[in-house]
Order: sequence, then structure tokens, then C-alpha cells
Amino acid sequence: MKTFDLKSGTIVMVGETQIVIERSGGKSAMKGLFAGRAMGQMTIKMSAVTGLIYFADYMVICASGLPTPNDFKLTSVAEIKQYPNCIVAKEKELEELYQYLNGFIK
Repeated sequence: MKTFDLKSGTIVMVGETQIVIERSGGKSAMKGLFAGRAMGQMTIKMSAVTGLIYFADYMVICASGLPTPNDFKLTSVAEIKQYPNCIVAKEKELEELYQYLNGFIK
């Protein structure tokens, strides 16, 4: 399992069969509380992943049964960042995570 410890406080663990997004760390939990973002832990089965949307400071992991944005208007960015399957971090950190996850998508 490869672990991405993001500066935002979010930890993303990627294994052969699942992706675990953990937002229970102090910094991530506090940011989530004030921004209205999902907190705690989320597990996504790798086989359910249908795609990745990566733009600037956020990445949405698209998977069966999870919310995906209907549009990408500037006004909906704050809403998208509140999705439990959206990871908010610095662009460079997300780029590395995106490249790694992209290798699993078939």
C-alpha cells in the first residue's frame, strides 16, 4: 500500500484493491469543519473507479455510486470540493497522486 501524506492533513492510501481517504487528522478535520467538507475515512474499491478529474488544487475520484459534478462552472467549485470523493491539496502533491492512480485505471 502506497501512502500519500498531503500537507492539507489528508492521508490517501492506495492499495491493489482499494483507495482509503482519511481526513481524521487535526488539520484536515478542522479545515473540513469550517469548509463544510466530508471528514473521517472513506474507502473506495479500486474496481469501482471509473475515472479521475484533476484540476488545480482538487481531484475527484469518480466511482460507481459516488457523487460527480454535473458541470464545472466556477460557481460550483466550492460545492465540488465538499464531495467525500474529492481530495483538496497543493497542485504538485495532487499531480503525483493523479499519476499514480491513473496507472490503475484500465
